[in-house]
Amino acid sequence: MKFVQKRARQTTVPIVSLIDILAILLIFFILTSTFREEKSFAEITLPKSGALAVETSTEARLELAITADSKVLLGAAEVPLSELVSRLRRLKAERPEVKLELRADEEAPLKILVAAWDALTRAGFRVKDVPARILMQKTAPDPTP
Repeated sequence: MKFVQKRARQTTVPIVSLIDILAILLIFFILTSTFREEKSFAEITLPKSGALAVETSTEARLELAITADSKVLLGAAEVPLSELVSRLRRLKAERPEVKLELRADEEAPLKILVAAWDALTRAGFRVKDVPARILMQKTAPDPTP
């Protein structure tokens, strides 16, 4: 008696469908990821205002931060005040499309804030194009004109 031997069936993995799933996951991760912003990690307590006009901007801006102990940070790097003009000029030369945002602690000395504005002007930035980050308090409007 002859028995017919069945061939061992090889299992195949459908590679094409795995590539499709991988492509979909890749697109998902690209669309949902957030890009790292150059922000300082300094503890800054922003000044508060309840009467200023609210204007919000969603533009990505590089942070120029002034801490309560008079440190100046451009992005995540601390910059001595004496070198701020040259660093801002170099930044403008390397990345002409860069926009800045000023974050000054409410306890930061006015002298350092004015020096930062002066450095911005000397480096070719217009101070009015560098908004200052201020916390807006929601208060009732003052009824007296």
